[in-house]
Amino acid sequence: MLQLDAPTADLVDLAKSDGPFHSLPTALDRPLLFIVGGVPVRGDGRLVAALGIGGGAPEQDHAFATAAPDELAR
Repeated sequence: MLQLDAPTADLVDLAKSDGPFHSLPTALDRPLLFIVGGVPVRGDGRLVAALGIGGGAPEQDHAFATAAPDELAR
């Protein structure tokens, strides 16, 4: 996610069996898996970190992950 500078919600379909990322080689020789709930975090317009939230439904995880950086910046 961090290298791709995109929320995992935007990448899930790319790693499915018919997606373009499905056959990419990985360090553990297993297919990629993207789980909704990860987002890149930017500071001063630059990518500075990533945040992952899990435990709820995918839509809930994504909503919390996208809201958290704004809330923490207050």
